[in-house]
Amino acid sequence: MKKVKFIKIKSEICGWGGFKGSKYVFPNISETIEKMIKKGWEYCGYVPNETRATGDIETLSLIFQKEDQEEK
Repeated sequence: MKKVKFIKIKSEICGWGGFKGSKYVFPNISETIEKMIKKGWEYCGYVPNETRATGDIETLSLIFQKEDQEEK
């Protein structure tokens, strides 16, 4: 059986982006993925949790999984 873990990340404003207005980033997302991989978790993708009226993602959840050691 595999364990699944979701880590929610909120975007932050980082400047001005022309036609759509403000630009947003997901701070430390690469570092979060790298940290989880080093702990033995496999990155599986992401799920958008909230979007803005423009369709841009406001918050997302990173999805990780790993083999449950108790099951073996």
